Amino acid sequence: MPKTIIYTANQAALTKTANLLSGDTNEFIPYDAIVRITAVTSAIGINLSVFADTDLLVDDKTIPFIGTSVLDKDNVIDEFEVDQGTRLAIFARETANVATTDHYVCVEITPI
Repeated sequence: MPKTIIYTANQAALTKTANLLSGDTNEFIPYDAIVRITAVTSAIGINLSVFADTDLLVDDKTIPFIGTSVLDKDNVIDEFEVDQGTRLAIFARETANVATTDHYVCVEITPI
């Protein structure tokens, strides 16, 4: 079960990140799998969008979990099935107009 944890410190106010998985080994799924996205943020004001190739799976969803570590079972944003070779793209958008929000996003891939 490959797992990637991405930490973003102090995302600039009212900005959207580039693909958080860009260049990561889990950007392209190596086998048919279940993908689980978990996330926490230091304060309310970060939304996530998740794409599998061109399919929008999570549409600008607020991260409702506040904390400093990702606890998989407690902080699930979404879970979905993907085919081998699918490209994942995750984008974070700051909505609270503050530049002090940190967030962790975790991608866990389980073969099926």
